[in-house]
Amino acid sequence: MAIFSWTLPVVGPGENPVGPDADQIWEGLVHKAENPSPYVPAVTACRVLERYDDGFLREITVRDTDRVQERVRFEHRERVVFRPVDDPCIEQIVNELGEDETGRPTLTLRVTLSPAGVEKAERTRYFLHETKRYFSDALQFIVDGLVQRSTR
Repeated sequence: MAIFSWTLPVVGPGENPVGPDADQIWEGLVHKAENPSPYVPAVTACRVLERYDDGFLREITVRDTDRVQERVRFEHRERVVFRPVDDPCIEQIVNELGEDETGRPTLTLRVTLSPAGVEKAERTRYFLHETKRYFSDALQFIVDGLVQRSTR
């Protein structure tokens, strides 16, 4: 198992950046879970298959070709956990609210590779590099989408 993590402040651009508060970010993360396309451009479709008390099961389409089912769980208005049902390489993806040292809200994206994912990274030349780039780029898109959603 291997864990990769990236954190960004959830603020707008400029010298005096302003961003959404924690409640607005949480609402945006819930929205993103059901409607990820505006936040993650590689996700081109999403449909909720089943609902549970703590989340739902969804099917996403990545780049119009790959379909992945994920169990989405909401935890304490601070974490959204995505567990792919049928992706042997990714064990889980977490979006977590936090604060930086100045009290500004942050978003952390944490990806846990499964043992099969670690094995694939060891034997496939660009897998790890491409996976890290995909998720680190996705975090910036997510933050931008959350900031933009809060200014509407």
